[in-house]
This record gives sequence, C-alpha cells and structure tokens, in this order.
Amino acid sequence: MHRSAHHPDSALPVVTLAIEERHGRTFARAELDWKGSHLAATGVAYRHPSDNWPRESGQGLATARALSDLAKQVTALSPATS
Repeated sequence: MHRSAHHPDSALPVVTLAIEERHGRTFARAELDWKGSHLAATGVAYRHPSDNWPRESGQGLATARALSDLAKQVTALSPATS
C-alpha cells in the first residue's frame, strides 16, 4: 500500500491517499481533514489481462476516481454562491 500525506498548518486541508492492489484490481482511498470535517472517498480500477497499459495506469485511474468523488463531496458541502 502506498500512502502520501500533506501535513501543513491546521488551517489548510490535509489529504491522505492510500493505494492498494488486490485480486487484479487497484483500490484508492482519499481522505480529507479540513476545518474539523473528515471526508473519505474510494476509487477502483480494473485492468483486463489483455490490456497493454502499464500497471501504474490502474493506480492513476483509481486515484483520479477517488479524488473526483472527494471533490463532489466537498462541492455538496459548500454553501451556494449567488
């Protein structure tokens, strides 16, 4: 499992990303801690054995899906602007 985290001062968001490969699938989990809130999202990618993509492509796709889901959650929590 790969993990990365950014730990700046507490006023800034902290994002933690974990990537794991199991049973031919790549799973990514993105977590956001910011201003007392905690959000979590997941993304999954599957590489068919006949695909010619590099193995790392699944990591990128799963991560993008997790971050996209996280962004939707943040947008849903944000107050509407006029």
